Amino acid sequence: MSVGHVPQSAPTAPALKPPAVQKQMENARTDVRRFAMLAVPLALLLLTFKEYNLEQPPFFLLACLVCGGFAVSYWLPFRFKQTFFIAFSLAGAYVLLSPAVATLLIVIGLLPFAIMRSRLSYGWKLLVLLGGMAVLAYARALGRFGIPREFWPVFGAIFMFRLFMYLYDMKHLPGPARLSEYLSYFFLLPNYYFVLFPVIDFQTFRKSYFKRDIHLVAWQGIWWMARGTTHLILYRLIYQAQNYVSPPDVPVPVAVVAKIVMCYLLYLRVSGQFHIIAGMLHLFGYDLPETNRRYFLAHSVNDYWRRINIYWKDLMVKMCYFPVYFKLRRLGDLQAQLIAVTSVFVVTWFLHAYQVFWLQGKLRFAANDTLFWTVLASLVLVNTWMDYKRPKRAPQTGWKFRLRRAAQIAGTFALISLLWSLWSAESITEWFYFLRSGNV
Repeated sequence: MSVGHVPQSAPTAPALKPPAVQKQMENARTDVRRFAMLAVPLALLLLTFKEYNLEQPPFFLLACLVCGGFAVSYWLPFRFKQTFFIAFSLAGAYVLLSPAVATLLIVIGLLPFAIMRSRLSYGWKLLVLLGGMAVLAYARALGRFGIPREFWPVFGAIFMFRLFMYLYDMKHLPGPARLSEYLSYFFLLPNYYFVLFPVIDFQTFRKSYFKRDIHLVAWQGIWWMARGTTHLILYRLIYQAQNYVSPPDVPVPVAVVAKIVMCYLLYLRVSGQFHIIAGMLHLFGYDLPETNRRYFLAHSVNDYWRRINIYWKDLMVKMCYFPVYFKLRRLGDLQAQLIAVTSVFVVTWFLHAYQVFWLQGKLRFAANDTLFWTVLASLVLVNTWMDYKRPKRAPQTGWKFRLRRAAQIAGTFALISLLWSLWSAESITEWFYFLRSGNV
């Protein structure tokens, strides 16, 4: 036998997995005791949902599905976890939606992936997709092609924003689109119930999968679900309390101030839902960032914009602010910032109307909507200009700083509450009537 000869029966070394996959596998390791520590608070959350009749009846079914799916997914080998999550989410469509709507949603929802995997150039792919969305918008507006009415809000909730982010990222990612990533990103089980859904970034979603130990991620998800539950319970109390602060039971000024504040506090429903959604996805290993961060404690309009809907802010920064800013930076840093901020609010104003179209079937370009976004944009522009001109200072402490910060928080809260009441009104006429009478 020659020196370099290796017998055919000699065992071969197992193929090494990429470091990222090895890290994910380590983060997915199971433990009976730690699983029990997650299962108990999840069971308590389910009891709370049932006891308080949180949300609409299908929500409790969704929560049971998520908790049951987590119990199965947790114990599966890592290589089966994502496949299970995708299959479980697709099957969940038939539990939470009618069979016709679920089938139509999956069939139409797979078309963008088929187009992206075609041999067309990227520009032609975009053109075909835009044409398809135009046809669907035509069907949505006029009720054509016999598509069930309940299909549209769910379709819009899934594709109206995330499809843009997916297309944007696919242009910059190497290699072809992967079906598993597409299905796991779009067909998320909570999205069949929640039509107001955080605009999750595709890249963030991909990179978050088992980024940390599953027990830490799942525990954070449970904590966020508990926080979201308190938001929804507070929302219900505030919603009911509005009935007790109407004239002639209370003076008109008291009713106006109380209802302005309560109107803003009703956003607790959105933030509560967002926390529960993010928490549910955490249970399956998706270590997503926080959706809202103590927005009632914002100390300026810019700070409010950064806190109120973090995913939306990130979407606008990525797809609007940065492209405009870097394109116009030759005009000067401040000018580029101000123009980029303006573009962000113009796009936000339009996309909110676009969102209403898919969810409710009509474009909403009301005067009070336009006024709300105009005033908010103007305040952010002034804030941006002041921050740019203000000299850099060392972090401040002491009672004077705390007192000034408390005044800033109170002033920002009052200002946003007033603007929020304007935005929530059906029209400017109705808003002025409310300010005079305390009634809607």
